[in-house]
Amino acid sequence: MIKIKLNKSYASLHDYIKNIAVHFERESDCIRCDRNQVKRIKVGEHDLCVKAFGKPTVFNRWMYSYFRKSKARRSYEFAHYLLKKGVGTPAPIAYVEIYNAWHFLIKSFYICHYENFDYDMANVLAREVDDKRMILRDFVNFMVNQLHAQGICHTDFNGSNVLVKRANVMDKVRYQFLLVDLNRLKFQKPLGYHQGLYNMQQIDSNPEYLTELARFYARFKDADSDDTVYELMLVKSIARLRRRYTKRFLHFLKTMLQ
Repeated sequence: MIKIKLNKSYASLHDYIKNIAVHFERESDCIRCDRNQVKRIKVGEHDLCVKAFGKPTVFNRWMYSYFRKSKARRSYEFAHYLLKKGVGTPAPIAYVEIYNAWHFLIKSFYICHYENFDYDMANVLAREVDDKRMILRDFVNFMVNQLHAQGICHTDFNGSNVLVKRANVMDKVRYQFLLVDLNRLKFQKPLGYHQGLYNMQQIDSNPEYLTELARFYARFKDADSDDTVYELMLVKSIARLRRRYTKRFLHFLKTMLQ
């Protein structure tokens, strides 16, 4: 059985998307080729970005089939929510869920518009780019005043999940940001100073770049710059230790369930 949710603005793509599993296997333009594969596919005038989520564990097949929304569905619904809130993300087109005869989810796809961009934040932080300091400042402004102020928390907030686009606004250069890989978003009350720091520490591991971001963060939050840098480094150290031991536990649990 196959379940399709299609954005009405893209009704002409229904027949193609109905067979997305077949088309996806035939395409070779792979943007990301790990457990979750992402491919760019051109269909007529449409330029698509298709994410195929990896095969879920036996436990997750059961959970996604009866208790939780699939990652593809969450990505689609969260994209609509972000756009409603004025937060940039590639236009959502559809999600597809494929079930076996026992109604267990075996595969899912999220389809959105392919968005051209200048950098992602990982590139900006890792190398010298034009207007680097301006990009960092605009990014922190985006994070504080668009995401955290509206209670939007990306729990996989690494640099590759934030796209950067250069734009001219009233003859001035500005940088716009688009969130991708949306299935791990959380929506809550506006994030406070400490919650925001914890979220920001995920963006990179380099102390030099985190220091620069922390100083901008302090400026936007009217906080002491040195104190903010110190606290961000402390938060980063704690998060690194927590992640290390959590991964060990989850690996043990996954082994037991397989």
